[in-house]
Amino acid sequence: MTELNSNIMIQFISCTAACVGFALWFNVRGKQVLFCGMGAFCTWGVYVLADGLLHNYFFATLIGAIFVAGYAQIMARVNKAPATIFQSVCAFPLVPGNNLYFMMYALVMDMPKDTASEGKQLVLNCLGIAMGFMVVEIINKYSVIFYGMLKKS
Repeated sequence: MTELNSNIMIQFISCTAACVGFALWFNVRGKQVLFCGMGAFCTWGVYVLADGLLHNYFFATLIGAIFVAGYAQIMARVNKAPATIFQSVCAFPLVPGNNLYFMMYALVMDMPKDTASEGKQLVLNCLGIAMGFMVVEIINKYSVIFYGMLKKS
């Protein structure tokens, strides 16, 4: 339906500003707001790079979500704060809001092909985000278990 602004700097600036605002809206305070903004900036960079290399929205979203979840785990330990703070704000650029909007628009305007196309893309993007988060969570869980076993022996 529509494309993003082709100017990459505008994408990065607007993404970072929106995510900093999102963090402030959720009462994230202090240096954590800065880390959320940096994470969102880097998330969009990872997504754009992956999309440029792979030309596949699902895998670009999956790679972006893996980055977000890993970044959130690291920032949680650095800041002694819940990973959810960083994960929810930094994942904001990956949320397929335009797909949801255009799917609903096509549904209301009785355009079944566009509804199916946008709906499929919406589901794939959501699955990419969920799977990316799960990959990091599984790695994190088993590395803690493995570290505990090494520590005992």
